[in-house]
Amino acid sequence: MSNHLLTTRKFNRANDNSIQDLTHQKIYGPIELELNKEHGLRYVKNYYQNQQEQEEGLDKREILNLQPIDIFKKNLNQNQTQVIHQQGQNQNQTQNLQNQLQSEQHQGLLSALINNCQQPKNDDVIEKEIFEQNRIKVMICITMYSEKYSELEKSINGVGRDIEAFLKIGIAPHQIAVTVIFDGIVNICHKPGAYRDNIIPYFESEIDKKYGFQREQTLAYQYNKYQEQLKRFQDYNPDNIKYLRANTDQLLKKYKKHRDTLKKTMERLKGEKYNLIEQDEYIEQNIVDAMENQYQIAKQYLENRKNTAWVYQDGLLDVNSKGILPIFYTFKFTNGSKLSSHMWFFKGFCQLLQPKYCVLMDVGANPQKDAIFSLIMAMEQNPKLGGVCGTMRVQIEEEDKDDVELDIVTNILVNKVFSIQKCQSCEYDIAHLLDKQAESALDFIHVLPGAFSAYRYKAFFVNYKDARNQQRCNQENQNQNILIPQQEDGILDKYLRQVLDQNYEHQTLQEANMFLAEDRVLCKLLFCNGYHLRYIPNALVYVDPCTSLKQLIQQRRRWINGSWHALSYISDNYDQDLKTSKHSWWDKQKFILSITQAKIQQLMIYFMESFQILWLYMIMYAIVDTGDLGLNNFIISTVIAFYVFLVFMVIYLSINYDPALIKELGKQEKEKEKIETDYYFSRLFFVSTCLGFISLGTVVYTIYLLITEIFFNYGFNDIVEKPQVPQSYYLVLVVISIGSIIIPILSSLFQLPQNIFNAALTMIPYFYYQPTYMHLFVIYSFCRIDDLSWGTKGLTNTGSNSVNSDKAYQKFKFLLTWLVLNTLVTAVLLILFQIQIYLLPQGLILFISVILTILTILKGFLALWYRIKYCSIQSQIQQYINSINKGKNIVDEEQRKMITELIKEKSLLEFYRDSKQKQQENSYLRAFAFTAYLESFFKSNN
Repeated sequence: MSNHLLTTRKFNRANDNSIQDLTHQKIYGPIELELNKEHGLRYVKNYYQNQQEQEEGLDKREILNLQPIDIFKKNLNQNQTQVIHQQGQNQNQTQNLQNQLQSEQHQGLLSALINNCQQPKNDDVIEKEIFEQNRIKVMICITMYSEKYSELEKSINGVGRDIEAFLKIGIAPHQIAVTVIFDGIVNICHKPGAYRDNIIPYFESEIDKKYGFQREQTLAYQYNKYQEQLKRFQDYNPDNIKYLRANTDQLLKKYKKHRDTLKKTMERLKGEKYNLIEQDEYIEQNIVDAMENQYQIAKQYLENRKNTAWVYQDGLLDVNSKGILPIFYTFKFTNGSKLSSHMWFFKGFCQLLQPKYCVLMDVGANPQKDAIFSLIMAMEQNPKLGGVCGTMRVQIEEEDKDDVELDIVTNILVNKVFSIQKCQSCEYDIAHLLDKQAESALDFIHVLPGAFSAYRYKAFFVNYKDARNQQRCNQENQNQNILIPQQEDGILDKYLRQVLDQNYEHQTLQEANMFLAEDRVLCKLLFCNGYHLRYIPNALVYVDPCTSLKQLIQQRRRWINGSWHALSYISDNYDQDLKTSKHSWWDKQKFILSITQAKIQQLMIYFMESFQILWLYMIMYAIVDTGDLGLNNFIISTVIAFYVFLVFMVIYLSINYDPALIKELGKQEKEKEKIETDYYFSRLFFVSTCLGFISLGTVVYTIYLLITEIFFNYGFNDIVEKPQVPQSYYLVLVVISIGSIIIPILSSLFQLPQNIFNAALTMIPYFYYQPTYMHLFVIYSFCRIDDLSWGTKGLTNTGSNSVNSDKAYQKFKFLLTWLVLNTLVTAVLLILFQIQIYLLPQGLILFISVILTILTILKGFLALWYRIKYCSIQSQIQQYINSINKGKNIVDEEQRKMITELIKEKSLLEFYRDSKQKQQENSYLRAFAFTAYLESFFKSNN
């Protein structure tokens, strides 16, 4: 762990460890929560009549509302006190009864936090201040699937680096809650021989042992029980039972394998008084009855846990303030995709705790010091910001290693020479130096990445009101006390539509693909709700890259298809939302400019293959000069035909690759699955390598021609005095484009020097993979439009939301349209070159070059403008931080002892009034007071 964050062991250094263990069990006891669409998070209480019912999975469950518990109050309300005094109970008995009543209904740490987040029912000023100073301000969501524990540790450590900065501005650790959401309990990392990184051993050795959790409280028990019931559900389904009835030998064989559990079920079905003898035990009908009963139990067990999660409550102790940072490890029983995890976060924890800000992170994301703090402060200073993102950089930790048997040439180039991770590193750096800054200049980020971004929770529900004056800005803290009403069909309902409604079916493939990039739709909805979106360069986070070409192509398939269809949806449907937003006319024009720019780039991608063929034709036309026109045409036509053949080979291989079918084969034999996968990807990458060599040759020769023309054959004076058409214009456009890229990048030298230097060092791998990006990724993505899986981290299932239409027909229509249009454009351009209409071909190329140059100039200018503008923004944010900075006022041991003694006699309300700590209040004192009151309350119950 970091220096500022340690896992809590003992709050009090008491001699009686058994009492301390009981206290911790009360505070951090694991609970089962259900996420209900109408009611949000609710508590699931399980009952077991006897040990056998518990072992077999027989459920008696009660769904209860989560109960708040006030750890700060030491007195019952007046009516309860009168009743107790009438019964002749003294003050100590009253106190004990109050604690008992509250402890029976609470759910530990979560209940205390719920109480802190509820608005006071009276107008007491100090009580309102206590409420404001202890409610949750920031909630952080870390999504996991099957990643190693060390990946989670990196992310938790990153959160810990920001505790000190938050303390200085008055936000105590208990006002920052972390929810780690595991997508499917059976998918957690649990590999033989990897003890250090496995999830279950960590919880057994660290949390279960620390807090004394046993049996059904533990993750290991819940994991094994769910696995057991899932296997019974699969083994004893009606089809398998039908097969076993017809094959008595197989039935007896399976019975002998599971005799212990099936015999207990038989005895339960026959009744306690029935004496089951061995002859009865092997009667076919008795065995089948037991199996069918176990199937029904398993089916009900799994159905009960369809929308529930096993939640570990834990706390991380800050060594400076002695305050705790709440952390909830949420193990969803069923897998439901990353979007489902976001539903648990937003519709579950956030709806319950009403934070001011939400932070989304992927596990493995490693925020650097004050990264999260910088995102939050940007929104705190500017109330019109609805969402922000930081600078993501790739953290290269291991060598590239593809899990596919590649051909020798591709293997050497990909795994030995040109690092795929370094290519991604350069790509991320350039994207943030140019794209993110250019988008932020228009106050609209197309994608706030789920790997690391933050949102104003209020922005999902409330339209932005005109807050341009400082007075309105200063009132933001007061407005946050109002609990946000949960509107129907709001932004979150649209964002989470496909997981909120489990029966929801996508009407088209285009709609289904759009939800692979649902964060684009979310950003559009936030902007049209009246808020701006911004990039914060100094919020730095390191993320894990794809380590193989196979992982990368599957990831980019999701990115390209999702972004393509999401952008198409946004551009077709933003008019009405934009008109009703509270944005100024100028803001609306900037948004339209941003969408238009993105649509032109989308169009360029769509016709990428046509442009590649035309480019190759022009270079071949310049190279080939045998003196024989017929021979020239033959050589050029042969090269073009070979290139087109390779393109169609990529299309053919992409269409024929069916991950769902291969995964089905893998159920029978894992080796066969690997052979089939290697067969497709090895050939796909080999063809791509051949295409890459041709494209690289085209690029290299183009650069050679430009350098020759600019520096040797044709100087600047020649361009001005005797320009040649269109060569002079090409040179001017190239020089302007290069300048438009270099100038804004160099302007970030002082703010993001690492990005610039790293981009320069990794430029060669990035340059090598550009042809792969341009043809392989685009072709593969369009051909796999029917693949709706996540693609990475082992997520190859298509999810539970099907497409309510003819998927094959829609795919065929999309592919055919793409192929026909590219073929027509290519044919028209080549024919124009062949018939030599005066300057028409050159004019078309010049026109395309001008469009690309204008886009480059616009992007470069906007990036440069935002770089200049951000210097002022950063200064304003720092001034705001300085204005609310309360300093580092650590509570000493004497103050801690005084607070501990006062807690025994006074409520926090009395503590603030009588000891006049209100004037001396600081976040360090508040952090320690919360920990002390929490411990005192639960300890007194024992």
